[in-house]
Formats: sequence, structure tokens, C-alpha cells
Amino acid sequence: MGFWRFLSFGNGGAKTDPAIAQIAGAISRNLRALGLHVSVEPFGASFVEIKASTSPKLMTTPGDATASGVALLLAGRFDPPALVFEQINSIEPGLGGRMVAAAMDGLRQRPGALTHVRVNDLSPFQKDGRRWWEHIAERHMDFDWRITHDPDETHWPAGGGVTSDVTRTPGFMRQRDRLAALAREFGHDPRCVTLSPERKSFEFLGQSFASEGEATPDGRVTIYYDPHMSDARLGCCLAHELQHLRYFAVRDAYNAEPSGGPLHRRFEKFTPDLLAAQRGVSNYSNEHWDAWTGAAPPRLFSDELAEGGSEPVNETIAEVAKALYNWGPDVRINPVWRGLREAVDDAYQTLKG
Repeated sequence: MGFWRFLSFGNGGAKTDPAIAQIAGAISRNLRALGLHVSVEPFGASFVEIKASTSPKLMTTPGDATASGVALLLAGRFDPPALVFEQINSIEPGLGGRMVAAAMDGLRQRPGALTHVRVNDLSPFQKDGRRWWEHIAERHMDFDWRITHDPDETHWPAGGGVTSDVTRTPGFMRQRDRLAALAREFGHDPRCVTLSPERKSFEFLGQSFASEGEATPDGRVTIYYDPHMSDARLGCCLAHELQHLRYFAVRDAYNAEPSGGPLHRRFEKFTPDLLAAQRGVSNYSNEHWDAWTGAAPPRLFSDELAEGGSEPVNETIAEVAKALYNWGPDVRINPVWRGLREAVDDAYQTLKG
């Protein structure tokens, strides 16, 4: 009760957000367990600063490299919500890593409340503070890390996809954060969704097109960065690509079972003739129907590219997902394709357990 009462004062009378308060309490306890002296101060309902030090007389503060300890901020109103390491100093071997671990364990008390970790500090006691933080981040990869205040202004840990100067621009970083947030909204692991600075094109119907994104059967989605892409367009693109992933997973399970299996029975009404009679639901999906070169109409869950040089079924289902995201559940769309998309999603959820 004492901790909750403390977090309800000094911030205009507004009680701190319960999730932030719970995390702050857990981190404070963990830091005290390391023998540190801890100070907690709320700023509004969604921000709490925690400072800890080995000395009660000299508390670590942001930008102060003299005291041995840590200063961090719980920022529930950041987009996305984040824990920010403002300063960390340790002259005792191993203490820095233990302080970070104490904070991470506190975050895990409320999974999903603060999903990102931002580092606005480089350890003054390390020859290469960036590498030190990379090493620490690798121990806690259940969070998305961003390490800043490097000489080159921005650095992403290994696996973050830094391949060019484009990734250091505010536009790229904002779009990357938004993509991760959208992935979570869709219920997908953001670590499997990548914003790539590369530009990729593909050949279709004798023309070259710029690719917005792609999904691969190994469960990964890549969106190709476009500085002019709006958040709405980014969401539509991700909805389309994630639908491909669900389709791939169900397709693999369908093709792995015998012809009379439960998935075969579930999808038997979606015959090639029925789907071909509907054609697509958008210009893009209809282009795939126009490009089909197979001797017979495409079959659900078949290797469409090998059999007919295009993917009318797969792409039409993905375009249904895109339309539903863009216009909402009341959008007027072909009921056969809507039903097929729902059946694919239901089967995917069953496979996931």
C-alpha cells in the first residue's frame, strides 16, 4: 500500500497507471535486492523515473557519470511504450548486467505493457559501450531494443536489419516502430516482421513492379521501406502479407494429411470451379486470375505458381484480409471469398492451439 500511495502523489493527484506502478514496484524491489539505494518519482499517470545507486548520498541521474548505479524511465505514453535506460554506471564487475536484469525481470511482471527498451546511454567504464549494450541486449531478446547516443547517432543490435544510412533516419525509425506495433495488434510476433531499407522489384505480366512486401513460408514478413507510405497503407500491406503466412501454414497441414482428413472435409466445398467463377476481389487479385495459364482452374492449397504461373487463390484471400483491415468488417465483399478467408483463419488458430 505504501508504494501505491507514493505513486498517487506528486503528479497532480493523478494515480499512476496500474501496469506502470506494478512494473516500477517490481524493478525497485529487484534493485534494492542488489544492495542499491532506490528513488522512485512519478511524472503524470504514465511516466515513472527510477534512480538507484550504491551510495545514498550520490544518486545516479541522467547524464551523470560519477555515481555508480542506474537511472531509467518507464514511459507508458511513448509510441510504442518503452523502458528507457537514461544512465548506467558500474565500477563493480558484473553490476551493470545485474542492474539491467533487475529492470528486465520487473518488466516481465506485466507482459505487453512496455514492449520496447531504449538505451540513451553508453557506459563510460567500457572501452566500447555500444558492444557492451549489444551483449546485454542479447540476454533479453524478448523485448525490442533500440540503442542510441552512438557516435553515428543510431545503432540497432544484431538482427535489427541495419544495412544502410536510411535506417538512421527518423522516418525509417518511426515506420519501423509502427510496423512492430501493428504486428502486435495483429497478434503476430514483431520479431518476425522486418522493415527493410532495400528496394525490391518483381516481374509480372511482362512488367516490372516495385514490391511493397513479401511473406515466406518460414513465417517471416518483410516490408520494404517507402518514406511516402502512410500508416494506413502500411497496415494494409501487413494485413495482406500476414494472411499469406496463415495460408502457408494451413496449406502445409492440408497437404500433409490424407485426402479424407479433417482439413480436406472442411475445405471441400471450395472447389476450383466455384472459386474460378468468383474471380478476384480487387484489381491486383484479378490480374492474377487473368495471368493464370494452367490447363484447369487453380486448386485451393496447390502450388499455383508451378501449375499456372500466378497465384489467384492465394492472392485473392490476402486481398480480402487487406479489404477487411482497410474498410472494416462491414465492407461489401464476395461472400464466397469472405467465407474462405474465415475458414483459413479458423484452421490456422486451431493449428496454433
